[in-house]
Amino acid sequence: MEEKVAWEPLDVRAIERLDLNVYSRQLGLLGVRGQLRLSSSKVAVVGLGGLGNLAAAYLAASGVGRLILVDRDVVEPSNLNRQVLYGKGDVGRYKAVAAAERLGELNPEAEIEPVPEALDPALAEDLAREADVIVDGLDNWMARLWLDAASWRRGKPLVHGAAERMHGQVTTVERGRSSCLACIAPSNPERAGCTTIIAPTVGVVSSLEVLEAIKLLTGVGEPLYNRLAVIDLTTPRIEVLRLAQMDCRACLSRLKGGEDLASLYGV
Repeated sequence: MEEKVAWEPLDVRAIERLDLNVYSRQLGLLGVRGQLRLSSSKVAVVGLGGLGNLAAAYLAASGVGRLILVDRDVVEPSNLNRQVLYGKGDVGRYKAVAAAERLGELNPEAEIEPVPEALDPALAEDLAREADVIVDGLDNWMARLWLDAASWRRGKPLVHGAAERMHGQVTTVERGRSSCLACIAPSNPERAGCTTIIAPTVGVVSSLEVLEAIKLLTGVGEPLYNRLAVIDLTTPRIEVLRLAQMDCRACLSRLKGGEDLASLYGV
């Protein structure tokens, strides 16, 4: 599919700074302009568990120039079966710090900022202001809705992914192009996150999330606006469901509980 972004002159100095040998296998798809867009982009990966861990690795390896890594958790032994940026020596360390070190080895040219803090509405607002794209590596819906509300206000795209057992889902939401994430949120956004998972599931879902981010940053391909990729790896099968662009006010009234979610979205 042809690029859908406006033509722009090539920055010769920026090209000289790229190690084109590293990216030679993807240049045929993205082109030099696409690679330059990746190198000049900033992506926030929020949550560095199974999904965010792999997404951050693929983004760095693909040549994204700046990454913000957000997670307050420390590495636990139960993480090591699927969170490949960590080793046994990282147990007890902040995930954001350990991941930043490994990604610095993977892509020394990238600027990587670890943020070992819990996500809250204020931090979500900061991320939406700074990043070009936000990638959801979270495991609870309340935090996702904070991100969604902030990115909605700022007009920034949010790539959502979720995985459990051998199932997952991916979509991209952006103000003016799709419905908000609240439109597909469960009725109880504070329910517990994923507790049962196998490594290949997060591999598939995180790969699709990174593809969405690359599409958004380069203009190559068609993002999953108003579409939800539903992944069933027991078969395996990926089904893409079309989402009706619902009235977000109705979604928010359904989700109201202990916190007034409508105020997050300014409606």
